[in-house]
Amino acid sequence: MSEQTSTTDIAEQGTKPLPEHAWLDRLVGNWRSEMTYRMGPDAPESFAEGTETVRNFGGLWATGESVTKMSADVTMGSLWGIGYDVSAKGYRSSWIMSMSSHLWKGVGTLSEDGNTMTIDCVGPSMGDDDGTANYRDVIEFLDDNHRTLTSFGETPDGSFTEFMKVHFYRV
Repeated sequence: MSEQTSTTDIAEQGTKPLPEHAWLDRLVGNWRSEMTYRMGPDAPESFAEGTETVRNFGGLWATGESVTKMSADVTMGSLWGIGYDVSAKGYRSSWIMSMSSHLWKGVGTLSEDGNTMTIDCVGPSMGDDDGTANYRDVIEFLDDNHRTLTSFGETPDGSFTEFMKVHFYRV
């Protein structure tokens, strides 16, 4: 007689949350956002506002959905996820947005004090339509109800320059 495996048995064999996953819970909730950004090194600074909802997904991921009003007639949506990959022994992220066909995939590190996540990724170059560039996103908790996301692009000399900063306020 063959042994059958129940759905419950399979679920119990899945990945169990580790202490590294606990940080993700800090992101969970509803947020209001205020963003400043530049569309190029010589472009003027622009301002946008939006909302973000972040959920816990299986105790292993934080998944977010953002809606940002970029201008009177342009709204950008984005979906993202961050988790701790037990196989890779590190944080991983993905991000898609309604204004781009690129799937952003990042590798993250968490600061020792647990307040700052730095995510490095490769994406389309802002200065070269056919090229790619290195980017860095830094998520920093200023307190449990206020965090920032600062985005940097790598310059030709290897340094990183800020092009966007978002303040998130828990609502």
